[in-house]
Amino acid sequence: MPARAPGVRAALAALLALAWATPGRATSPTPPPSLLVTGEESAATVDGGAAMWLNPAGLGERYPSELLIAWTRFGAKREINDEVLTLGGFALHAERDRDTSQTYGFGYARGGERLRMGATAVWRLDARNHEVDADHAFGVQSKLAPWLALGGAVDHMFQPIFRQARQNRVYTLALGLRPLALSRALAAGPGTRLTFTGDVLIPDDGEWRQSRVRIGAELEPFPGVLVRGAVEDHRGVHVGIALRAPTATLAAHQRRVAGDWRGDSEVLSLHGGEERAALIGRGERRIAEVGVSGALSDQSLTGFTLTAGGVATRGARPLREQLVRALDDPQTRGVLLDVRDVSNLAQLEELRPHLTALRRAGKPVVAWMEEGGGRGSLYLASACDRVVAGPESDFSDLGLRVERRYWRTALDRWGVRVDRTAVGAYKSAFRNWSADSTSPADREQIERQLDVQQALFEDTLLAARPTDRARLAAILDGRPWRARDLVRAGLVDSIGYREDAVALAGTLAHLGRKPRVARLDRIRRVQRAWTVPTRVAVVYATGAIQTGASGNDLLFGPAMGSATVVRQLESAFRRRDVRAVVLRVESPGGSALASDLIYHATDRLKRETKKPFVVSMGAVAASGGYYISAAGDRIFADRFTRTGSIGVVSWKPSFEQWYRAHRVHEDDFTRGAHTDLGSAAHDWSAEDQAIADSATRRYYDDFVARVARGRGRSAAEIDAAGEGRVWMAGDARAHHLVDDIGGLDQAIAEARRRAGIPAGETIRLAEYGAPRPGLFQRLIGRAVGEVWERELRTPDPGELLLLDDVAAP
Repeated sequence: MPARAPGVRAALAALLALAWATPGRATSPTPPPSLLVTGEESAATVDGGAAMWLNPAGLGERYPSELLIAWTRFGAKREINDEVLTLGGFALHAERDRDTSQTYGFGYARGGERLRMGATAVWRLDARNHEVDADHAFGVQSKLAPWLALGGAVDHMFQPIFRQARQNRVYTLALGLRPLALSRALAAGPGTRLTFTGDVLIPDDGEWRQSRVRIGAELEPFPGVLVRGAVEDHRGVHVGIALRAPTATLAAHQRRVAGDWRGDSEVLSLHGGEERAALIGRGERRIAEVGVSGALSDQSLTGFTLTAGGVATRGARPLREQLVRALDDPQTRGVLLDVRDVSNLAQLEELRPHLTALRRAGKPVVAWMEEGGGRGSLYLASACDRVVAGPESDFSDLGLRVERRYWRTALDRWGVRVDRTAVGAYKSAFRNWSADSTSPADREQIERQLDVQQALFEDTLLAARPTDRARLAAILDGRPWRARDLVRAGLVDSIGYREDAVALAGTLAHLGRKPRVARLDRIRRVQRAWTVPTRVAVVYATGAIQTGASGNDLLFGPAMGSATVVRQLESAFRRRDVRAVVLRVESPGGSALASDLIYHATDRLKRETKKPFVVSMGAVAASGGYYISAAGDRIFADRFTRTGSIGVVSWKPSFEQWYRAHRVHEDDFTRGAHTDLGSAAHDWSAEDQAIADSATRRYYDDFVARVARGRGRSAAEIDAAGEGRVWMAGDARAHHLVDDIGGLDQAIAEARRRAGIPAGETIRLAEYGAPRPGLFQRLIGRAVGEVWERELRTPDPGELLLLDDVAAP
């Protein structure tokens, strides 16, 4: 049974209850046939406005909003007009049965694919004697699998009396089948084009032989063209056809009983959300506009730090999803990429393949750089077919620079000292508080990172743009440049305004100079597949690492809490429908204790569940960020990922000299020779330093041992790559710290492969990110103590840290 088994069991229980609710004696007449307007509706599969009278559980399931207008005629004397307006799961309904009655009502549905319930309440007015009755219905639907749907409904729940006749309760049990969806590779595509349905209408207090049976089918031989039909008892036959545009559907249907045509209907549906399989006219072809800006990260996070003030990141996943949709969308013929001061080369590295895929598919991509930009903007734009810059745009910060400031002398003047212990000559965190200059080891690794990043950046631009290394080196020397300078260097194609970039994109896409432009992130796509399986879980581990709940670190910004991440890992690994787990790490490290708790959880859970565990590293996965990755069966890193930093550091401020200078007297009462190791009132003696170094060394040895076990290497090999060294991804792979160069998409593909999930199967990711605070907490916060503890936390003095230095090129 899948992870949501309780919901599935509830759906089955509700359907069985409907089936068993019919006594054996026939005291009610055979129920009349249901009103069909398209020819094959079923209580198991209806998901639009027609659900108002077939099964209210289907209201709002397919479209975020819909206006359905139906005209139904029975011979020359009877005509029924229906209007249904839905918004989400809420619906308003009006019906006019010419010269006889009018009906007004509303419905509401709620739930997900595996279990959805709904109810309606309507009031019927007799036009002749003005009699009014209230009627109610209840329904349930469950899409148990991509190929199976179940539905049930109860009409006339309270058996109202209308025109002196009791409306007897009627139960409907329904089944939907998509045989082609039994193939995993076809389930979300061609598998949706053939649907069979079966409905049984059972009278209350009646016998099974009085039930009505209807068998229907829907076939989509061509995208946007649907052929529908149904047969029912009493020699009833329905045939219909529908033409579907992206946001509208027109359908016609006729009904034949006992050899005579007895009715016909026409239906117009105008809806929000877009159908992918639809008839698309030339006027509906478009250019998709995708805006890229800000500091990209795995998640959109905000926070405050003492060093940088307010910090905010923008999630890159929605950008990837827009590019994937643009590739798959038949309406989209090209992309206008609006690039505005974007950063984080590792995240941009993961966007570039999507741009390449669009270009290979014949969908041109034009970068529009109104303001110019820096290294990140130029790096992303270079993957496009054309680059257009604004006339007054400015390109700056194209060089690389790392600044190191050292505070020891200044602190000495104030009588403050920072005691620090670390294992690893290259472990630089907090060294700027206890030293006066850059050590040779720090200088070595900084220079190496700059060299690698610069080479990767230059090689990528040289492969993508018509320029040479000398001209590119001149552009990257740190000076600001105007757009015309980059045109001469071959890095920008032309100068113009937005309309010029749009015209260029339209021309390249063969849509003319004034194409239709749409923002895909503002247009919802309709989901046609039933219950897309969740096979892979992605847990996002973003920010500095701390114990407890995720929140904000006062020095480093948004932080992941070990309790939060462990809880998410437990959920991901324990879900029965999830067959592989990916841990996405973007963290400089943090608390050694918290890092070990997360590492232990991953190591334990993958052994207990036997599920593949793949790690994907973002911009940085260093020190504690690498520690929590070490249990991965396979580790992926982007070319610009900074990782490694296998080392341990701890620090403590001391105000002994400041107290002495300001004549602050302190009396100490102790039990233990070294109880002042963590005191901010005492400098470390040589013996204290040795004790602290010894404790740090033991933790470093444990760190190395865990990495060695996870990587299948010897402790000596890991130690040789450790000592606090920060590696770029290529160097890390050479030292066996990572396995492959690639982004999150490649890690997910590897997880699928290890779990035996066919490459062609469409799946849905189960994603776990940083919990979003509630509205009240976001607006005014909770008690001051909780805010200080969780949101404004600094590392505790003396706390062991697996932390990479925050400064990065």
